[in-house]
This record gives sequence, structure tokens and C-alpha cells, in this order.
Amino acid sequence: MSSDHDRIRTGIEFMTAYVSGDELLTAYIAERRREDPLTAETLMDGASALCALLLHKLARETGQSEHHILQELARGTHRHERGTEG
Repeated sequence: MSSDHDRIRTGIEFMTAYVSGDELLTAYIAERRREDPLTAETLMDGASALCALLLHKLARETGQSEHHILQELARGTHRHERGTEG
């Protein structure tokens, strides 16, 4: 089983590839698939661990609960989706 640090490191690598664009993301995922048949699960776990760390850090810095921050993100996403419809 991976340590939390390994999981977060995987999340950082995955998100770095994601923000670098489709071509680099595709290459990164292909490379990971060659190394590990459970790539999707590993990447989802890493991304989740990274998100949890960032959410915890944001909650500490703002004094808001993690639950409240998630609710605000959901509301913002919903507003954005409604604004782009039609």
C-alpha cells in the first residue's frame, strides 16, 4: 500500500500532466498504463489525496469548514453551468 506522500505525489504528477494539455496528459497516462495495469485507480486515488490535502489547507487558511468550501464550489459550478446553457 502506498503512503500518503506517495499518493499525493501521484496526484501532483497527474494534475501537472492535466494542466499541461491533452497531448502531455495522453502521453503520461499511456506511460503509466505500461507501468501499472491499475492506472485509473492509482491516478484517481492520487488526485483524491491531493484534493483532500488542498481542501484541508484551504480550510485552515480561511477558517471555513471543508464541508462549507465544498458546498461553495458546488454552488459556483452550478451557477457556471446555468450561465453557459442556452
